Parts: sequence; C-alpha cells; structure tokens
Amino acid sequence: MTIKFLKAFLLFDGASTFILAIAFLAAGTQFSSLFGLAHPYLFWGGWICLGAAAILIYAGTRAVPPVSAVWEVAAINLGWVTASIAVFEIEYAALTTLGSAAILGLAGIVLVAALVQIAGARMLSRRAITAA
Repeated sequence: MTIKFLKAFLLFDGASTFILAIAFLAAGTQFSSLFGLAHPYLFWGGWICLGAAAILIYAGTRAVPPVSAVWEVAAINLGWVTASIAVFEIEYAALTTLGSAAILGLAGIVLVAALVQIAGARMLSRRAITAA
C-alpha cells in the first residue's frame, strides 16, 4: 500500500460516509419505514457518520495521514460493524428484506474499509519506525 492510495481511499471513504450521514439525517424517517428500523438508529448513525467523515477527510487531506487518525477511523468502523450485527439481531423481526440487506451489506462494506485502514495504519507505523 502506498500513501497516495491510502489518502485516496480515506477521501473516498470520507465522501461516501458524508453522503450517508446526510441521507440518514435528512431522510431518516423515510429510510426508517423502508427498512423497518426505528428512526433513532438512523438519526444517531447519521451523527456518527458525520463525525467519522470529518476525521476521514482531515486524514486524507494531510501530506501524510496521521497514523492515530487512521487507527481511529478503523476502530470506529469496527464498532459500526459490531453495532450493525447487534441491531440486526435485536431488530430482526421488524426488519424488512431491504432493511436486512442494507444493514448486512453496509456492515460488509464497512468491514472491508476497516481492514484497508488497518493495513494503512500499519504501513504508516512501519514507515515512522523506519524513519526514526
């Protein structure tokens, strides 16, 4: 992995996370009925996404992404995956087919993003050790 790839990935992830945040915050009620999911999940998920997007965009716009920021978004994403599985289990009976697919599909995408970010953070850490 290169720094150039990591920066591009962080910016892409930041932009897509920002769009998801706006969608959840602006149209949470509509998504709630479409997914069979209680509105507070989408409301608070939107705010979490907004914060994560800010960190992702910050890290992606630095000459070298701060390793702590990359670890932080990886941890946030792993938390999202864990919470998604919990919400799926808790709300299974109420979820629509689309809701189940959205929760599990997004959890899968976020898991892949977290793994890329972990690889990027490890690369940055090795780079810092080598430079010292």
